Amino acid sequence: MLRRISLIAASVAMLAISALPASAATATTQASTTHKIAFPALRGVKAWGTYTKTSKGVKLYVCDEDTVSGVYASGAVVLAYNAGWKLHTNGGAVAIGYHQTVCRTVMVHYTAHLMVYTATWTKTGRMATRSPNKVLY
Repeated sequence: MLRRISLIAASVAMLAISALPASAATATTQASTTHKIAFPALRGVKAWGTYTKTSKGVKLYVCDEDTVSGVYASGAVVLAYNAGWKLHTNGGAVAIGYHQTVCRTVMVHYTAHLMVYTATWTKTGRMATRSPNKVLY
């Protein structure tokens, strides 16, 4: 009888311990929400993406499509800044060629401000057009 009680107690303890990581993972998943990125419109560029704030930074998923045959390359860029707007890093996607689509996932470590823009480039590598910056937060 004592052996059964010990076995039951040990089983309950193991079940409780194994359930802890799952509940912790659920709490973390609910805290980080994925947001859509609305890129500024620009002729020749179709851009979309998402961002998720995590404990390590901001996870970006950015896609870009070159939609005009006269545009050599198109790109969607996300800039992440620190709180003082002095330090920044970027991530994005550049599609080279008509109807080409490129998607990238990037983790950036500055989380205070997020800004986006779109641009097109010529065959010589010069920026042909650039949209105004759009501040997401």
